[in-house]
Amino acid sequence: MRSLFLTFTLLLGLVSCHTAREGNTTVGGNIGRASGQMLKLEDLSPVNSLTLDSVIIGEPGNFEFRFNAKEPGLYLLGFSGKNRLLLELMPGNTVRVKAADGSNLEDAVITGSPASSDMKKFFGLTAGNRRIYDSLKGSLLSHQDDPGFAELSRKLDESLKPIWENQRALETSYVDSHLNSLTSLLVLNQGIGTSPVLTFHNDSVYFLKIDSSLSKSFPGNKHLVFHHNRVLREREMEAIKKQTR
Repeated sequence: MRSLFLTFTLLLGLVSCHTAREGNTTVGGNIGRASGQMLKLEDLSPVNSLTLDSVIIGEPGNFEFRFNAKEPGLYLLGFSGKNRLLLELMPGNTVRVKAADGSNLEDAVITGSPASSDMKKFFGLTAGNRRIYDSLKGSLLSHQDDPGFAELSRKLDESLKPIWENQRALETSYVDSHLNSLTSLLVLNQGIGTSPVLTFHNDSVYFLKIDSSLSKSFPGNKHLVFHHNRVLREREMEAIKKQTR
C-alpha cells in the first residue's frame, strides 16, 4: 500500500509539473556549456520586468518554457546580469534559441521570431557604436588638463559626428522597417553617451508612426498604451513651449 501511495504521489507530481508548463507559447532550444546554470524567462513591462519561470539547464543544454501569452509582448531570456536576449513573442509562437556558449548569448541564433533576431542585430551594432563613442570620449577626458584641450574637444566632436549619424540612421531605418513590431518602441530609448539619439522634439514623425501602426495592430497592448501616453505628454510639452516663446 505504501508503495502504491508513493507511486500515485509521484505521478500526481509529474502531472502537476506538466500542467504548470503547458501554454500557447513556447520558448526552447539549446545553450552549450551552460549545465547547472539557472535560465530565466522574464516578462518585460514598460517599467520593470517580472520573472515568469526559471529552469536549471541540464548536461545536454536543452531547455523549454511554456506559458500562456495573452497578448504580444517583450521578454528577456538569459542569465544574471547583462547576458540576456530580448524576445518579441506573440500568442501561439514557438521560438527556438541556439547558442554555443552560455557565457555569451550575443552569438545566439533565434528562429521563429524575425523581430527578435533583427533586434539582436540592432543591439550588436548599437553596442559597437557605443564602444567607439565611449573610447573617444574617454581619451578626451584623459587630456582635459592639457593646454590644447579646446582643440582636442573640437576634433573629438568632428570624430563623434559620423558615429552619431550612423546610430541615427540605424534607428530610423529599424523603425521604418518594423512599424508593426513592439521592438521599435525600444529603439526610441536607445542613445549614445547620456543622450537619446531620437527625441520627440526633433524626430516626432517616428514616434507618431509607431503609435499609429501599433494602435491598429495591437490595440490595448500595455506597451502601446505606455507609448501612446508618452506621445500625448510630449505633445502637451511641445504645445506649452510654443505658448511660452
